[in-house]
Amino acid sequence: MLSSTRCLLLLSLLAVFLGGCQWPFLKQPEPIPEPVQPAVPAKRMETQQEHAIRMLLLNGEYTLSQDQLLTPANDNAFDYFRAVLKLDPNNQRAKGGIQGIVLRYVDLARQAAARGQYERATTMLNNARIVDPDNLLIKEVSEGLREQIKSAPPPTPYRGNPDEYLLEASLLGKEDPRILARLNEIAQKLKATDGLAMIVARNDVEGRWIYQQLRAAVPGYLVRGDIQIGNPPRVKLVPHAQ
Repeated sequence: MLSSTRCLLLLSLLAVFLGGCQWPFLKQPEPIPEPVQPAVPAKRMETQQEHAIRMLLLNGEYTLSQDQLLTPANDNAFDYFRAVLKLDPNNQRAKGGIQGIVLRYVDLARQAAARGQYERATTMLNNARIVDPDNLLIKEVSEGLREQIKSAPPPTPYRGNPDEYLLEASLLGKEDPRILARLNEIAQKLKATDGLAMIVARNDVEGRWIYQQLRAAVPGYLVRGDIQIGNPPRVKLVPHAQ
């Protein structure tokens, strides 16, 4: 039998031996790394200028869709897009909006020309030049319109209807006895029939001038009617509804 001293010695040696050995089946598993969460960038606040540009673009695109191209004043696509380009000269949406206005006017000009409305077609192209004076498409369509006008048959003069009185356009707005006598004749007819005067004039100023002359021709009688924009200038007598 081993003495107690020798037993203690053997146990000590065994402890040292076991402490220095690495057993495969005692290997500790490696720790699983925690998943890396992507960094969430902080939301950047919109600057005052960016907000202004965004609202101008929205207004410009809406008015463009409504054919508010150059009018009304302070609420039209051209003014909105120009305001954007003053703040941001390279803004592509604003540049595209400007071109959209030109294309719309060119389209309106082509439609008018197809109906033989050459004066309106010319006006649409002139409006397009206000937006982009050097646009090559405007130049191309303008040349085509000039050729179309040259080849078109002369317009048939408007003869009027039995209840219409044609007015000499060159005399309107003047104190010429001939136009005043014509308007006096119309006013007396209105008073005798108690009818309504449908005034057709080339613009609102001309229409109001005709109306004023009709009223002056029959003092004390209320001339009733309306004004429409059109050509040639004339006054249509409409029977008063009972």
